Amino acid sequence: MDQNSQSKVIAAGFVLIRKDDQPNIRIKIKDCHTQEWRTKEKFETKASRDRRFIELLMNDKILND
Repeated sequence: MDQNSQSKVIAAGFVLIRKDDQPNIRIKIKDCHTQEWRTKEKFETKASRDRRFIELLMNDKILND
C-alpha cells in the first residue's frame, strides 16, 4: 500500500500494523496520532510477536500493511 492509500485508510479511522525484526523484534503501528511508523510493542521472540499480531488483527479497525 502506498503512502497516499495509507493516509486515506487512516483518515477513515483504521490503524495499520506491521511486523519488524530490526533492530529488535517488534510490531510497528501507524495511526491518526502520527503518519510515521512507530513501535507499538517489543518482544523477546518472533513467536510471541506473531501471536500478539494475530490478536491485534481480530479488531475490525486494525489492518496488516
